[in-house]
Amino acid sequence: MTEYLIRRTDGQWFDIPASRAAEAYRPTSFQFERIEGRGDGRIRCEGVDISFSYEDPGIQVSIEGDLPERIADQIADEIRQNIEFVSGQKGRVVTL
Repeated sequence: MTEYLIRRTDGQWFDIPASRAAEAYRPTSFQFERIEGRGDGRIRCEGVDISFSYEDPGIQVSIEGDLPERIADQIADEIRQNIEFVSGQKGRVVTL
């Protein structure tokens, strides 16, 4: 499993309206589908499940399968970009 934390760099919590969470928790250049399961959101992308959990101090992204590191990193960064777009707040990706 590969895990990331997307942390806000200009404050403490991301302000993501519940009505826009699905827009935030997704990559932009990969095919994906929403799936049921634990966490605050869950998708299947590149054949693996990815879950999102809003934690203190950020949003934990758990990739539950094997992906090449560069693909996993790209997915996490695209999700960060969407979170920034939806919330209007800056963030960074931390590999756990």
